[in-house]
Amino acid sequence: MARSHHRHKKHHPQPPRPFSTKQKRKAAPVFAIFLGVFGLGLGYFAAGILALIVGAIIGAAIGYLIGYNLDKMAIKK
Repeated sequence: MARSHHRHKKHHPQPPRPFSTKQKRKAAPVFAIFLGVFGLGLGYFAAGILALIVGAIIGAAIGYLIGYNLDKMAIKK
């Protein structure tokens, strides 16, 4: 009796794609969100609602600057 699981599957050749299917993400928004959430956590443990808001704003600003500089360095290479 034929055993189909021993047969080789047929692979059809595909032409290479000229561009990536995934768009490259910028690092600035990712770092801004990540450090903004980190700043929220620091503000929560530090004090009340004012420290929460200030921590989120400062964390997002620092994250944006770090991500922006990483994007600039990636373009240079």
